[in-house]
Amino acid sequence: MILKLRRQFIIVATCSVLAVLVVIISALNIINYHSVTKRKDDVLQLLSSNDGRFPEAMNQRRANKEDFPKEFPSGDFDPERDFFAFREFDRMNFSREMAYETRFFTISVSADGEVTSVDLGRIASVEEDLAKEYAKSVIKKHQKGKTTKGYLDGYRYQITEDGGGYFLVFVDCSSDLQNVRNTLIASISVSLLGFLAVFVLVLIFSKKVFRPVEESYQKQKRFITDASHELKTPLTIISANVEVMEMESEESHWSKSIKKQIDRMISLVEQMVTLSRLDEQIETVKEKFSLSEALENTAQAYAPVAESNKKDLEIDLAENISMLGDEKQIRQMTGLLLDNAMKYASVKSDPMRDGEEEKRPKIRLTLRQKGKKAEIVLWNTVDEIPPGDLNELFERFYRPDRSRSAKTGGSGIGLSIVRSIVEAHHGKITAVSKEEGSIEFKATLPLS
Repeated sequence: MILKLRRQFIIVATCSVLAVLVVIISALNIINYHSVTKRKDDVLQLLSSNDGRFPEAMNQRRANKEDFPKEFPSGDFDPERDFFAFREFDRMNFSREMAYETRFFTISVSADGEVTSVDLGRIASVEEDLAKEYAKSVIKKHQKGKTTKGYLDGYRYQITEDGGGYFLVFVDCSSDLQNVRNTLIASISVSLLGFLAVFVLVLIFSKKVFRPVEESYQKQKRFITDASHELKTPLTIISANVEVMEMESEESHWSKSIKKQIDRMISLVEQMVTLSRLDEQIETVKEKFSLSEALENTAQAYAPVAESNKKDLEIDLAENISMLGDEKQIRQMTGLLLDNAMKYASVKSDPMRDGEEEKRPKIRLTLRQKGKKAEIVLWNTVDEIPPGDLNELFERFYRPDRSRSAKTGGSGIGLSIVRSIVEAHHGKITAVSKEEGSIEFKATLPLS
């Protein structure tokens, strides 16, 4: 059990670290990608609004309007236009070298889709035919989905409608996108190394963390074992004294009650010891046996008990089903399920049926083979279904109705032992109420 808890702790701890790393890596790389895209979109916007060129003011290093020279070497200077272009350039926080570093080309397309002009003066890696293909592809996407921006073969493009036609600007983003990919790979690699380091550390230190828990658990198991031996001695003496009293005087209601409580106490002690041993058991004894015969023999022993309690027991078992496992534990599991049904199977009384034959509670045990698994189903009628998740019935010492459990002698251990046996055989057990007035326990066990 401690090994299972430690394994669960390691899984939870490492999965939590992994989840945090995934979130951090995703956030950082998404922010990085959007930052690159936003920067390129600003460049595209600047180029599109200036007819596919960087404003002359970007080449200047002075921020005051009056400091601009009266004439640029190109002879194309508009103080109002270029001054505000310069201030916009500052707002975008661009480097003064941006105008020389950016590789781009522009294409003009008429309203009928014909390319009217191509400017490849600021790029060397694109030929005119390829640029025209890019333009046609982008225009087609734009006409279908009205997209004005996007990526195409490492280029970020923007479409601007111009007098019925289109003006396209393509900016080379290959180096920026490669940096984004390199950052992604580096962050994933570093995170994986960090995750492996955390996993190793958790694996090492979890043993020290669980050492006090393991010592406490071992003491608890020793206490249960010692207490069971100590309790059996006085119980045996009390039982013997009651028998002597009945020999000297007749059997009475009080002596019967004492003997009944002694049997109940002995059964409870044995169940606690069994449950403790199941917790420490790592593997069951695996040998091939007839599951059909094991269930048949166990169920037939309860037929007289059902008749004496005025309950109908139906046994419907498929023949020739064998499995690999611990036959003794499977018999114990079946017996505990039947014992639970004998205690709690009931039907609602109907005051309108006076004088008619009273309905008897029904119990049905079935066995079926489904592929490579066996399904053992114990169904019984019950006058009241406990609220909430019925799988809580398998929890230790859980009793939905304590007053009723006191009358039937329930201890809240039997079904938890059933679940432990099923899980030790790598199976699964559930409790459901498919129809009103009944409850079903279904155990699914692998046959091999």
